[in-house]
Amino acid sequence: MLAQVLTALGGIIFGAHLFVDGIEHVAEILHISPFVLSIIIAPIATELPEKFNSLIWVRQGKDTLALGNITGAMVFQSSMIPALGIALTPWVLSDLAVISVILALAGAGLVYASLKLKKTLRPSTLVLNGALYLVFVVVAILI
Repeated sequence: MLAQVLTALGGIIFGAHLFVDGIEHVAEILHISPFVLSIIIAPIATELPEKFNSLIWVRQGKDTLALGNITGAMVFQSSMIPALGIALTPWVLSDLAVISVILALAGAGLVYASLKLKKTLRPSTLVLNGALYLVFVVVAILI
C-alpha cells in the first residue's frame, strides 16, 4: 500500500511539472503571461473531470455521491494545495494577480450573501460568478 501511495504521489508531482512546463511553453508561443494562461486553464483542467463524474452520478440518481465528489474536491483544493503554495513559494503579486484575488473574493461574497440572505443559491448567482470569471479573462487580455 505504501508503494502505491508513493508511486501515486510521484506521478502527481511529475504530472504537475509537465503541466507547468506545458503552460510556460504555450504562454511563450502565444506571447502572454504564464500567470494569465495558468489562471484561465488550471481551474478548468482540475475541476472539469470532477464535474463530469458528478454529472454521470446525477444521471444515475446518485445525487449524494455527486455532491460529495464536488464538495470533497473543493475542500481539498481550498486547503492543502494553497497552504503548500503559500508555504513553499515566494509571493510577489502583480496587478493582474491582485485583480484576480478581488474578483474571486467578490464571487465568494456573492455566494455567501445569497446563502445568508435568501437561504438558497440560485442559478443567477452562479451565472454572475461566471461573468466575474469572464471579466478577469477580458482584463487579462487587455493588460
